[in-house]
Amino acid sequence: MTGGANKPSLIEAQKNFADFGASTRARLTRGAPSRASDHPREPFWRMIDLRVDDFEQPGEHEAPLPADLAVLYWWRPTFWRLDRRNSQENAQRKPTG
Repeated sequence: MTGGANKPSLIEAQKNFADFGASTRARLTRGAPSRASDHPREPFWRMIDLRVDDFEQPGEHEAPLPADLAVLYWWRPTFWRLDRRNSQENAQRKPTG
C-alpha cells in the first residue's frame, strides 16, 4: 500500500517501529527509541498483512466512511471489510467444474 498521503506508509511505519523503535529513522534523533511496552496494544492487534487484509486502493471508495470508525481496525472481528475478505477467500476455495 504505497502511494498514499502519508510518508512512510502505515505498513512501512509498522515495520520500522518493529525494527528500530520509530516510524522513521529521522524520528530517532528526537529521542530514545520506543519500546513496545511503552505503547499498550489491544489483545488481538497485529501488523497489517496484505496477504489477508483487504483495504480500498488509493482513490477507490466502495462505501462512505462508517459512523463508527472503530470498524476500520483491521485486527478486530468487526472490521468493515471482513465480509468482503471472507467472500473472496470462499470464492477461491470453490471447486471449478
